[in-house]
Amino acid sequence: MLIHQSMATKLTRHAFIDMKENIIKSCLEKKMKWKDAAKLLTMHPKSLSRLKGEYLQRGREAIEGKKPGPKGGRAPNRTPEIVEEWIEKLANENPHLGPDPLADQLEIQYGIKRHPITIWRILKRNKVRYTSSYKRWVETPKLYALDEPGEEIQMDACFPYGRARRVAAFDAVDDCSRFGFGEVYERETADNAINFITKVVERAPFPIKRVRVDNGYGKRFKIYCEEVLGIEVIENDPYEPKQNGKVERFHGTAKKHFWYRHCSFEDDLETLNYKYSLWLKDYNYEHKHTGLKMNKMTPVQKIAICYLMFFANRLLENKKVTLSLQQNKF
Repeated sequence: MLIHQSMATKLTRHAFIDMKENIIKSCLEKKMKWKDAAKLLTMHPKSLSRLKGEYLQRGREAIEGKKPGPKGGRAPNRTPEIVEEWIEKLANENPHLGPDPLADQLEIQYGIKRHPITIWRILKRNKVRYTSSYKRWVETPKLYALDEPGEEIQMDACFPYGRARRVAAFDAVDDCSRFGFGEVYERETADNAINFITKVVERAPFPIKRVRVDNGYGKRFKIYCEEVLGIEVIENDPYEPKQNGKVERFHGTAKKHFWYRHCSFEDDLETLNYKYSLWLKDYNYEHKHTGLKMNKMTPVQKIAICYLMFFANRLLENKKVTLSLQQNKF
């Protein structure tokens, strides 16, 4: 009869209730102290005292307890079945919408207001979504790669040491060839961005037409690029880093293969820039890419192929023009 709680948890529910009733009866018959019974049942003495009072009034029913949930079958405040059907219909017709926009659509189409959490619970309870087999709808990414080097470069800054040391690494990647540029500065400012884009234009082995930035560096940066450097500035939409996906991927590669492997936290800017230039040389001339339209070529090889194809097409076009002129002579 005197069984520890850890052992009682291994018993069936009915066996545990029987044990609990026997302990209370033993206390009522003064065969056991209430203090010892509370320790045995891992209950507070006052809780056991209330349970004793309920047991004397209702008997075994007080120990068994009431089942959780609605007592009459369906909860009185539960959403009507017709509304649940409308919610399921909206969810099936719009798999890309979450609970919040579904709540807006429910109000617009049916004039019914429901909290997004309520919609989430209805879809989960009815096994429409959020089950173990449910796969969340994800928009298929649109992969692309431009055909001409310099047609667009993506530029961004990252902080390889985080808040521990606020050095900013400005990076840029050519959309077509994945040719990379990098420079380390003390801070991410508009002046440093202007200095970096100037160096990119000077060092690039191809003319640059456009530069894409994710957050913008002010009007001065845009005016400088367009009026002084002669390149167009494209600003991404807010909170859309995927529009700058290639340079974001470059950040990850640089952190994994350069910053965390070849750099020290104590290196000064001059040392970091020297090491970065060596790594970028290896990245641009030796590193083979498997991205879209790269076909395991290095960035320099991709640039050479693009220019060879460009000149070959020009020669073919000129040849066609020559033949047509000769035919006109006859």
